[in-house]
Amino acid sequence: MKRIVVAVLFALAGSVAYAQSSTAPQKAATQAPAEKTLEQRADEITAGMAKNLRLTPEQTVKLKAINLNGMKLVEEAKVKYKDDPRLVVKQIDIISQTRLSQIKDLLTPYQFQQYQDRREEKMGVPKEAKSNPASRQQSPMNQQDSY
Repeated sequence: MKRIVVAVLFALAGSVAYAQSSTAPQKAATQAPAEKTLEQRADEITAGMAKNLRLTPEQTVKLKAINLNGMKLVEEAKVKYKDDPRLVVKQIDIISQTRLSQIKDLLTPYQFQQYQDRREEKMGVPKEAKSNPASRQQSPMNQQDSY
């Protein structure tokens, strides 16, 4: 269960970190801003992804809607299930999977691979466990020993 919680948190944090990686040094020099709205956070995440993935204007608009909707659903789940952390984690996992599926449908295969690589890098996924199935099959961890 702990692994699921950590994976979900990293998935959400990975998206935020992905978008904010290019603006983090600038923000450190300024005074700490007040709490940002969901719309502002969605704008920042989307802007970072648009820049790093070289999205078209149409993709950017659709991605912002996906990001904002996902963030709203997470906030609603936190309020609705505040007394049961397990349900919160379960809902966030479902929301994350849905969001990832929507992003995959929106991006080109090349853009999505870039997104996945960056996301996994931010989450600290070892190279052997990355989303490339070919590398997993060749990994020594997946080789069976014949004793």
